Amino acid sequence: MTATLDGSWVPVTAAVSGQPLDVEELRVARLVLDRGGYEIVDHANHIVDSGDYRVDETVHPASMDIIGVSGPSAGRTILAIFHLQGDELTVCYDLEAASRPQGMRPLEDQLLLIISYRRAVPRPS
Repeated sequence: MTATLDGSWVPVTAAVSGQPLDVEELRVARLVLDRGGYEIVDHANHIVDSGDYRVDETVHPASMDIIGVSGPSAGRTILAIFHLQGDELTVCYDLEAASRPQGMRPLEDQLLLIISYRRAVPRPS
């Protein structure tokens, strides 16, 4: 799966706890995934966060552990879930808890960030 996630991803929609966010206001202009590593690139084309990621597709929903190495996530592991369909990737992060989200819809008092991305350069069919 990691190979199919490899690429440059551009956010197209975002929400926190079900409330829509303007993607232009997100820090991330592009998410780059490459062989188990990630970079978050801002609107000025600077890498503002980077590290490693691990996926587990044997669970449902598929899980992603995001391990920060540099930037604001350095030293943290963010537990997330994701859904990949073709050139569309949706990642759901729990911003407060040390537990993995159980689904893409927030429960009461749960602060979930959900970002849907589109692959910047579609994969060849």
